[in-house]
Parts: sequence; structure tokens; C-alpha cells
Amino acid sequence: MELPTPQKVQEPPKSFEEFLKSQNWDYWPRDVHIRDGDIWENTLRKLEEAVSYNSVYSYLWTNVPRLYEIVDSMESKLKECSHLLQQHASRLFESDRLISKKRTYTNLDRYKAFLKEHYRRKKIVLSDQMETEKNIEGCTFLLKQNELTQLPRHLDAKQIYLYVLRTHNLEEKVFKVWKTHILSDCSIALLHDCFWWWFLHKFKPDKRDQDWLFDRIAESYVTLFMRIPLRRKDIFFQMYPDWLAQAVYTTFQESFPESCSLFNDNFKEDLGNTIFLWLSGLKPAPGFWTHWKLQDLCTTTIHGCRRVPVKLRRGIMSSQEHTSATVGLKIEDILKNPRALPVLKEESAASKVTTKVLGVALEKMTLETLLS
Repeated sequence: MELPTPQKVQEPPKSFEEFLKSQNWDYWPRDVHIRDGDIWENTLRKLEEAVSYNSVYSYLWTNVPRLYEIVDSMESKLKECSHLLQQHASRLFESDRLISKKRTYTNLDRYKAFLKEHYRRKKIVLSDQMETEKNIEGCTFLLKQNELTQLPRHLDAKQIYLYVLRTHNLEEKVFKVWKTHILSDCSIALLHDCFWWWFLHKFKPDKRDQDWLFDRIAESYVTLFMRIPLRRKDIFFQMYPDWLAQAVYTTFQESFPESCSLFNDNFKEDLGNTIFLWLSGLKPAPGFWTHWKLQDLCTTTIHGCRRVPVKLRRGIMSSQEHTSATVGLKIEDILKNPRALPVLKEESAASKVTTKVLGVALEKMTLETLLS
């Protein structure tokens, strides 16, 4: 009986290549035949463009909100709410709709009468030490490296900027947008330092202080430039040099009303050329300042009050001195020697009125003395 011949057992594959050969997979991957090759290439090209750096950056810039826009929007909304709150509070005691007609509120009427009687508008009273001169000669500059040097006569830079903006009669929406940027801390610093730099440059030169102010002006301008949103940069910095020049000129008129003759057309031309060169690198057209609506600053303050002419102010001061000298005399000395009454060589209208009033008073006192 024949024994079956033993069959040779196939050994398992010992490597990855042997495994592929046992499975008849000699090469991998096999060729993939794509029928529409153009469509595939076009799809690959679009995919490469979609994942490129420029595409991703543009998408993020368009769709992702920036932080400063959110802050700007929130700040404008808060200011608007604050304005509405102040408006509402000011009319709280004057609105008839808030008072019920069915019932009388005697206490409310009493409170309203009390407030009306005791209301006093706040005023700043300056002592002799705090008063400042109203001309260029009486003003001096003191450099403060860690803080801004205040404007003369306690002027507020925000009020100066708001006065300049209102002269342009801007729309309410535009006014709110520009006011947010112009009243920022870096823009306020620009007005302070530009005013004092031009004061030193024009009237009391000091190279060391001017160089320090110029460096700080550059830092403030860079800060302002970075804060303005990209979509507003071009239009804002086309107008800002002109606004800053007007604000500096207005500050000079408000600070030194007795030296207003110095702030002539050449003064405005040189001031504007310098500020435009600093901020834009270009000079404005000659006579650019003719569109400024600041012609009344020589006779009117930024608050609308009329200025007292210099000649009349000096006449009033001389009459006051004359009056103080007269009051200082004793009445007995005047009765004994009427010539002791001091007389000014040139009497103004104010001094004539003062002299007439004093004459009537002396006649009355003399009559009372004789009757007694």
C-alpha cells in the first residue's frame, strides 16, 4: 500500500514585499485612471488657492471682528447713553407728564422752589497768585517731562477742539465719529505740545525744550495713527493737520488777547505750513487759512462772549486806580483841602463817570456835615 506523499507546507511571508507578492500585489498603489483629467487639475488648483496665505488672511480680515472696532462701538454707545441720561435728568423736574393730575404734590413744588432759589452756577475764582498775563511777554514755559504742560489761562484743550469742529457745521453722525478720535488722549497731547513748541519757536526760543517737545509730538502722532481704524485713516489724516493748526491758532487767540495783533496772516501761514509738513510731509496751498471760520476770535471768545478792547480795558484800569486812590483819602482832608482830590490828565469815559459819582457823594456828605 502506497503511502501519500507529504505536501510541502507554504511558509508564511516574512516581509512586506513577500506579502504583496503572495497576494499578487507586486506594486502599490496601482495606477488610477481618471477620465476627466482637466477637472481634477482644476480642482487641485482651486484647493491650492483656497489654502494659500493671502486667501486665509483676506478671509480672516473680512469676517473676524477686530477688537478696537468693538471698543470704539461700545464707547460711542456709552457716550450716547450718557448724553441721553443727562438730557433726561435735566428735564426731570420740568416735565408735566411726570406729574399726575389726579393728586397734588406740594412737596415737589416746594423742592422745585428750593432748588430754584438756592441754585448757584459753579464759577472758578482765581486769586492774584493764579491770575496769568494776557500777553506774550507775561507768559513763560515750564517743561514737565512726565506730564503735559497746561495751556495758559487754564484753557481746556477739549473745548478748543470742540469749538473748531463746530465751526465746520458737520453732520451729527460725522461729528460724533470725528469727536471720538480728536478728543483722545494722544490728540490732546498733540495740541498741548504743538502749542508750546510754536510758542518757543516764535517768541522765546529754547532748543533743548523744543527738541524734547518735538520727540513727544512724534510719539503722540504715531499713537494716534495706530488707533485710527484702517477704513478711516485716509480721510481723517487729510483733515486732521488743518484741524490741529486751527486749534493751535485758537489757543493763541484765547491765551493772549492783548497780543492778537501778532497773530496775523503770516503767523497763520507759517503755523499751518509747519504742522502740515510734520503730519503729512506736504505743504498746503497758499492761503489755505482763508476757509477758517475763526475771524471773530479777535473780538469774541470761544464761549461767545465779547472781548473788551485793549484801550477800553486800560481806561477802566486807570479809572479803578484813580478811584482806589480817592477812597484812600480821609473825608476830613478832602473837606479841608478840595485840591487834595487826585485828577488824571486824560480822563476816559469811565473816569468821568467815576468822578461825577464821587462829586455827588462829596456834596451830600458836606451838606450832612453842615446840618449836623
